[in-house]
Amino acid sequence: MKKITQWVVGLNILSVLWLSLLFHQYDSKISKERFMVIQFLPIILLICFGVFALAVILYRVATFNDCKLAAEELQAEIKEARIALRKKGFKFD
Repeated sequence: MKKITQWVVGLNILSVLWLSLLFHQYDSKISKERFMVIQFLPIILLICFGVFALAVILYRVATFNDCKLAAEELQAEIKEARIALRKKGFKFD
């Protein structure tokens, strides 16, 4: 099963559960007491997902590591390319 299929199935299951609580298909005390929370549950979950995504991005940026060896190798390749291009008639400022 592809990942997108898993996400779609999961979202469908959550949507059915949410709609059943929203339209009082289950006669429970919790759904009557927490009806306002149930109404805004998709918005609340979307905000939570956004905060989580932002936290992950900030963490990954903060812990991004530098590759000194790769940077030096790239600089050496750039110098070699400039020398080769100068031999072919290109001019660099």
